[in-house]
Amino acid sequence: MSMRKSRISNKVRKLEDTSWLAQIIKDKMDVEFDKNGASVRWHCLHTLHIIVNEADDPNNHTIYYDNHNGRRSIVICEIPSLVLKHGSDFDRYGMQNSLRGLAERYKDDDGNYIVSVLTTHDLNSAIIKDVSELLFQMGH
Repeated sequence: MSMRKSRISNKVRKLEDTSWLAQIIKDKMDVEFDKNGASVRWHCLHTLHIIVNEADDPNNHTIYYDNHNGRRSIVICEIPSLVLKHGSDFDRYGMQNSLRGLAERYKDDDGNYIVSVLTTHDLNSAIIKDVSELLFQMGH
């Protein structure tokens, strides 16, 4: 009995990230990096991982989870500069470019944008309309 119990407990993974969603994305990043290095897909997963970690932060009121047509979405009220957390590639303009890259690279099966980025002289926001669909499309 104790042998069986230890086998079961060995299979349970400890949450090492801010949420299970963040952990799943991190796992996908690790697999992608092992297969293809720092590929475009890896960079897209990395951007999504950063956004999910920010949405998981209860003190961040500008990036949060929401529902968009019954699907889990992430609203980015103001695209941030995350230089202090993630380095110079993630200043405000770097984050905008990374989100635009996600938007252009991944669309749903009908060709609709999953990520919508709004940036002009007075707009600096984005929305991931369906996190599950984005992850699905990233798997192709």
